[in-house]
Amino acid sequence: MKTTPLLIGTFVLAAMALIVAGVIALGGQGLFTKQIKAVVYFDGNVRGLYVGAPVTFRGVKIGDVENIGIEVDPKTLAARIPVGLSLGTGTLRMGGPDGPRLSDVPDLVRRGLRARLILQSVVTGQTAIDLDFKPDTPLHLLGGAQGATPEIPAIHDKLDALLEQLSNLPLSDLVNDVRQTMDSLDRTLKATQLAVSSASVQLEATGVQASRTLAIGAQAMQALQTQSATTLASIQRLSDTSRDVVLQTQPELVRTLQGTREAAQAAQAAMANLAELSAPGTPLRADMELAMRDISQAARSLRAFSEQLERQPNALLFGKRESP
Repeated sequence: MKTTPLLIGTFVLAAMALIVAGVIALGGQGLFTKQIKAVVYFDGNVRGLYVGAPVTFRGVKIGDVENIGIEVDPKTLAARIPVGLSLGTGTLRMGGPDGPRLSDVPDLVRRGLRARLILQSVVTGQTAIDLDFKPDTPLHLLGGAQGATPEIPAIHDKLDALLEQLSNLPLSDLVNDVRQTMDSLDRTLKATQLAVSSASVQLEATGVQASRTLAIGAQAMQALQTQSATTLASIQRLSDTSRDVVLQTQPELVRTLQGTREAAQAAQAAMANLAELSAPGTPLRADMELAMRDISQAARSLRAFSEQLERQPNALLFGKRESP
């Protein structure tokens, strides 16, 4: 089969079209888009910033970091880091979709365009550059507006202070403190494990002793239950015996109570008779009073006679003498 020049030309054109389409798909739009160069000077730490890092405007990518350099003052040894930016003019427009594109960087800087370092990822620590309008910030150009590349002033962000604090942290001391804390925790855990093991052994021994105590208590309760049953049986027999004795002696007790009642009634009748006899105005009381007076008079006579005998012992022989 003979190859024709037309067929070869067709394949060449198709390959070129595919190559152009691939370049465009892989981000080659920048080849056909006008790029603006700018520079940002940082006087602090730019840790995490790398060539190819995105340049954003409030989070929207408008360019890339093209180069990163270091400039040192030979007199003061103060260092500043120029970061070259490549900005596309197709994204940022002034005044709307049909407005002028980003072109006059110095004019935008005078109107408040500023750059700051932002953190892309906490895990990787990579940083990027974000642009925004900050008209209330002072216009301070570290490069002194020298050179053909326009400068965008850098403003300090909270990230700068954070990075500075992180760089000044005594990481070795913190690591040593953490290591000592972990060692202390390890020793504490081992001591706790030993204490728990010892406590488990003691608890096991206590459980065995408690089981023995419960067994002895159960035996004592069983013996006490047996003795209580025996005692209750004895009390029941004593109660039955007492009831039988009471039933047997009940007639005698009834007769005794009846005799006691009759004796009490007789004594009551005798006391009533005695009260009637000794009442005032009764003959028996008058006789008793007369007898009592006679007995009293006889007692006085006897006392006078005994006194007479004391004075005159011979009165029994010679009789009573008349006193002169």
